[in-house]
Amino acid sequence: MHTILTLNDFSSAAEQALARAVLLARRHDAVLELAHLDGTGPPDVGERLQRCAAMLARRHRLRVRCLGVLDGETQLREILRARSIDLLVLGWPEEQRHAWLFTPLARRLLRRQPCPLLVVRRPAERAYAKLLVAVELMAPQRALRLVEAAAALQPEAQLELFHAIGTRDEARLRAAEASYRSVLAYREALYRQARQHLLQLSDSLGARRNRLMYTLGRGDPARQTLVQQEHGGAELIVVGLRPPRPAWAGPLLGSTAATLLGRAGCDLLVWPQEQEGAPAPAQAASSPAAKVCSSTQRA
Repeated sequence: MHTILTLNDFSSAAEQALARAVLLARRHDAVLELAHLDGTGPPDVGERLQRCAAMLARRHRLRVRCLGVLDGETQLREILRARSIDLLVLGWPEEQRHAWLFTPLARRLLRRQPCPLLVVRRPAERAYAKLLVAVELMAPQRALRLVEAAAALQPEAQLELFHAIGTRDEARLRAAEASYRSVLAYREALYRQARQHLLQLSDSLGARRNRLMYTLGRGDPARQTLVQQEHGGAELIVVGLRPPRPAWAGPLLGSTAATLLGRAGCDLLVWPQEQEGAPAPAQAASSPAAKVCSSTQRA
């Protein structure tokens, strides 16, 4: 991770995001860039932003750049692409948590996400100690990249890999009047297969095995992820973002990432599926982790 960008309007939510961005920039020796999105904040926000950048550079011995006031979301997206931003860190005001009809910036960015997005909800008092990674086992390459991204974000943290087994096919069996024994056998087979795939995925991170665990749930992925986060006490949920959806659909229809964005009680990292710098197919094929993916696809 080389460059982290955070938007600051000097609200309490933005200050929490800034504190988290500082921790990550120190951990990765990354450049921290500060900007303000036009239309929010105090009148002298540009000057305050420059003073804030200078203060952070002195206090934390960081490389800090002040990008100034951005002229809307279009310029923000251009900067995210042109400057090869590795991580965008945003705050999430508490009053927006249940505002389903309101579309905050973080939710709008999910439609076409140019870089990983970290949404900060809790005060950044220390580095993340436990991460919950919600993986889709039907997409093994994507799952592998997601786990690797989580491991790289906070190398010293404990990782919990989580997968929710869907119930749609089981419902179809019941609708077809399959016997209870058949449905139960089908369910047990799914659990065995999922456990095997999660074990293979965890084995690909060999050096981290003493700080890695995996868990299975059953039901809606977003809902079960929230339940597991509350049960396990993870401080950050890591979730992948599916390929871009049609503009008319938006991220609210059936997106696990969008559901977690609106309901999670902890910080959330949304990782785009086609992230710049992800291992190319030729490189991935020669890595030991690629064997995990190929064996998962054959299973």
